Amino acid sequence: MFVDARTLPQRFVIDADVCIIGAGAAGITLARDLSSGNRKIALFESGNFDFDADTQKLYAGEVVQQAYIPLDRDRLRYLGGSTNHWQGSCRPFDALDLADWPFGPEVLEPYYSRARDVCQLGPDSFDPADWSTAEARPLELGQGSRLKSGVFQYSPPTRFGTVYRNDLATAAGVTVYLNANLVQIDSNESASVVTGVEIACLNGKRGRARAKNYILAAGGIENARLLLNADRVQKAGLGNAFDLVGRNFMDHPFVPAVATIFADDASPEMRFYDQHVVRSRIVEGYFCASDEVRRREKLPPFAIGIRSANAGIDAGVGNIKLPAVLRNLLSDSLDRKVAYYLPRILDRLETPVTWLYNKMWRKPPGRFVTVYSCGPDPDPQSRVTLIDDVDALGMRMCRLAWRLPADFEQSMHRAHELLAQELGRSGIGRLRIESSSATGYDPMQNLGNGSHHMGTTRMHNDPHRGVVDADCRIHGISNLFIAGSAVFPSYACDDPTLTIVALALRLSDHLKSSIS
Repeated sequence: MFVDARTLPQRFVIDADVCIIGAGAAGITLARDLSSGNRKIALFESGNFDFDADTQKLYAGEVVQQAYIPLDRDRLRYLGGSTNHWQGSCRPFDALDLADWPFGPEVLEPYYSRARDVCQLGPDSFDPADWSTAEARPLELGQGSRLKSGVFQYSPPTRFGTVYRNDLATAAGVTVYLNANLVQIDSNESASVVTGVEIACLNGKRGRARAKNYILAAGGIENARLLLNADRVQKAGLGNAFDLVGRNFMDHPFVPAVATIFADDASPEMRFYDQHVVRSRIVEGYFCASDEVRRREKLPPFAIGIRSANAGIDAGVGNIKLPAVLRNLLSDSLDRKVAYYLPRILDRLETPVTWLYNKMWRKPPGRFVTVYSCGPDPDPQSRVTLIDDVDALGMRMCRLAWRLPADFEQSMHRAHELLAQELGRSGIGRLRIESSSATGYDPMQNLGNGSHHMGTTRMHNDPHRGVVDADCRIHGISNLFIAGSAVFPSYACDDPTLTIVALALRLSDHLKSSIS
């Protein structure tokens, strides 16, 4: 059942067994899986069924350190959350990706199987050999190779707010409150139990929700912001006794056109490492380091994909963005909703301009370009903090300081050196790493982020090292949980959505045992 919270009476009170904040991939998965006639689930979504500029503005904040997409454009604040602009890339984390987690792949595997269905994926396989065809096949790297191939499967992509809207409307015991924003988390005097949460609407309506268990599923930045703003009992914010909330922010840096590859246009090996269709499913191969090389050379988990150079240096990985000055002008002078969509439309129009530039001036001297993304080690100084400015609901806004490691470019070049050696050994092609000194093009000028907010309430069984325990419960608080990628203590080179859903299903099973 859906309820517009703006229609509720002033100072409304909602009682439930479980209160979930945020209706994105994690929140919707939890609500659907917890639904039962014996359980009363209240799911609170800040937005409505569609985009609303005033609601979106609640994401606004400051960005310092590494350049980053403006925070009120990086995520979407309506039913389905950021699955509304998710591209659909999926892959489960492997043992090495989970090395810093309190459990290994054997714990997540049964939940990954269920998560694949939720994300509407195809066959239960991420083995590149299972996706090999005559037209697109992985490069034979051989024993002792320092690289290996992987494969991403692509969801349709699943827009959770659309695909599961009817489920939410009819699920037993589930009520979805739209246009409902969490503005305060109340607790007892020792901050050991949450006693309720305050909900506010942009039209001035305010109320309260009470439950046995509470789950924050509002995203990696917003979860931290909500905890830091909950400072009535603990002045540093709930769950922040050891100054960990907001720290270790992680996202996937990605760099287009790091290198140019000379190879046959018809090469099925090259085609495998770009998006292509196999048995009606979109898949994409990638190169990554072997586990041994990652350990020995201390390389981050990385993925190198390949794109045709014919469409220019930005082909297939998102277009080069408009200059910041123009983007800021659009934001300041136009209606917020127009300002949100117009740059995206113009980005698409930029593609032929970029192509013409490459053809007439830069003239890429090869057939393919690489796309690099990686997951550097978490950094406590890469973090979310609060500033004094407040939003329309009186909540302090946040500042994001995203930091990349000092050796980021060095590691990126090393990954491409390994690929160059493998391509040369196989005879498939030759690789040249781009640089401003050699070719006049500096790939680092186009470094972007994956819009994946992770790590700000990291998972660790030691409260001095993590905000939540292995069950995603905040240390020291008996009934407050975190869902989503904010709990990741480390990350892989791929989109986190499949793992977000798997963790949500695991948390759901944990909660069922206590509220059955």
